Formats: sequence, structure tokens, C-alpha cells
Amino acid sequence: MKKCLLPLLLVFCAFASSALAQSLFVVTRVSDAVAVIDSSTDQITTTIHVGNGPIRIAMSPDRLKAYVSNSIAGTVSVLDTVALATTATIHVGANPQESAFTPDGGRLYLVHESTDFVTVIDTATDLVITNVVIGGKGNDVLFALDGRFAYIANFSEGTVDVIDTATYQVTMIPTAAGSRRLAISPAGDRVFVTNFLGHSLSVIDTLTQQLIATIPVGNGPRGIAITPSGDAIYVTNVQDGTVSIIDSGTLTVIKTIRVGNKPWNVIITDDGTMAFVSNSGRPGTVSVIDTATREVIKTLVSGPGAFALAINPDGNKLYVSNAKDSTVTVIDIPSLTVLRTISDVGLSPFDLAFGP
Repeated sequence: MKKCLLPLLLVFCAFASSALAQSLFVVTRVSDAVAVIDSSTDQITTTIHVGNGPIRIAMSPDRLKAYVSNSIAGTVSVLDTVALATTATIHVGANPQESAFTPDGGRLYLVHESTDFVTVIDTATDLVITNVVIGGKGNDVLFALDGRFAYIANFSEGTVDVIDTATYQVTMIPTAAGSRRLAISPAGDRVFVTNFLGHSLSVIDTLTQQLIATIPVGNGPRGIAITPSGDAIYVTNVQDGTVSIIDSGTLTVIKTIRVGNKPWNVIITDDGTMAFVSNSGRPGTVSVIDTATREVIKTLVSGPGAFALAINPDGNKLYVSNAKDSTVTVIDIPSLTVLRTISDVGLSPFDLAFGP
């Protein structure tokens, strides 16, 4: 009996280990594909071909489906993240970009770089429900915590457009020039938007849908992240190589930190102790900020065009897409060292998202 049980136990352990492995999906813009990386081994397991010019990926709340925006093709590829295959191609119009799911996963809202509407997709049928006209170029989208409203950063109009998800009615909130990236407070009471051309951060009260503050920051603010406690907002200033830290209570800049060349994105660990900033200018680095001291404690070389950042669900590894080559850098968070560089993921790796 023991001899029979041992092989079964080994099979079970192997299955359990595989089931716990988390896959990283990497959009490669020039290769027209999505590379899938097993984060337990940091090996590429497969490559899924999508449409022409893939640029962004959105993962469903249950992580069973991923939607890839193909900017040149004007389509969205729907991926089964378990079968690792494309299951549908949705024609959505020119230059699809960022997208986001409603909290229940039932709808996907998609913005376009060169058209003035937001596409709404039913994720059960993978059909377009409607296009909501906003009258400008949408650059980002997020939802209120209860899913009642969608917030759109309207770059060309310098507004945040609020879509009622029940009626599709639009309310425009003037912010400042070049509305770029959005974030919502952990309590859901405020939405923040970086204004790339206005060199500022605007704050919206989600109860009244009113602008309550516009805060001057550095030049060309783009990336934004909020600490898990909600006490501070971190903003990357692309044009002057700094990060502005804003106190969420006083809505004032409490510190400006010099980082690397062209800081694009910022991400904060789940425990709130560190912020990582991708610096896309040469040589391509990641700055590590201690959120307690608000100082850069380490700078790690990543690769050319260091861009998107993703922390694995276990919270112990940071992945960096190097958009000007064909690699992804893996950083060990506890030791703050580069573990490895994953080669040949595809040309111009851009956006990242974790699946199952």
C-alpha cells in the first residue's frame, strides 16, 4: 500500500506546486504577442499571438480572462489565461489603449488614443455594448469602488469625465492640461489625476463629483500610486527626474525626491514600506524609496526603457518590462537585488499583468 501511495503523493505535490505557480503576461508591442512567464521559475512557458500593435492588458478580477488592446489593429484580443489561448477578437475602433473592469467583472471600459469615445464591452459575451462619447482623447480609466461611476482621464480636454455606469451619462470635471493617470484612495472618497501638461495633481471628491484641489508638482507628472494606508500619494515627474510626495490630509507636497532619468511608473508594496520607480532613460533603472524616511535607498539597473512594473501576488518579486529591448528584469524585494533578466520575451515588452 505504501508503495502505491508514494507515486500518488508525488503527483499530488507536483500538481499543487503547478497550481500555485502564478503566470505573468507580458505584452510585446513589436512582436504582436503576449509572452507568458511562470513566476516560480521565471521561464517563458508560451507565447500567445494577438493583433497588430498590442499595447495594454487588463486582467479580469478572477484572473481567468485577459483583454489585450491592439492599437494598430483597432481590436481587443480576449485571452483564456488557463488554456493560454485567444478566444475572441473584438473590433473596437482606432487606437484602443487602457481598459479597466467593473468591480464585478461584468463590463470592460476601454479608452482610445485618437477617437473621442469610450468602448463598453460585455465580458460574458465579448460583444461591444455601446460607445460613450466623451469628446476628447482618453488616457486612463478607473472605477469607483462600488462600480457606479467610471472615471476617464481626458488628455486632450484637460478634464476627468465621469460616466454613470447605469445610464452612460457623462459629467465633465475640468482639471488641468494633459490629464494622464488616475488613482483612487483606499476609502474610495477621492480620485486623483496627474496632469502631464499642467504640471499638477488634481483631486476630485467622489461624493460630490467636484474638484477640490489642484496641487503643483514637478514637470510632466505621469505615474501615480497611493500608500495602502492612504496617507500619501507618490507622483513621478518625467521631465525633471523627480517624485513628488503629497500628504493626503493637507493636500500639499511634503517632499520632492530626485530619482533617475525619465521616471514613468511607480508602484508601492502591499505593506506600504517601499515604493519602486521605473526610470526609462538611459541606462534604465529602478529607484527604491523607503516610505518611512522618504529617501532613495537603492538604485538598481534594469534595462533599456524600463517601463511597466508588477509585483507578484506573493509580494517578494518585482518585474520590470524593458521596453527598448526584449527583456524583463526580475528584482528580489527582500534583498533589493536583481535576481535575473529574462531574455527573448519579444520585441518591446510593454505592459504587464499577473494571471492565475
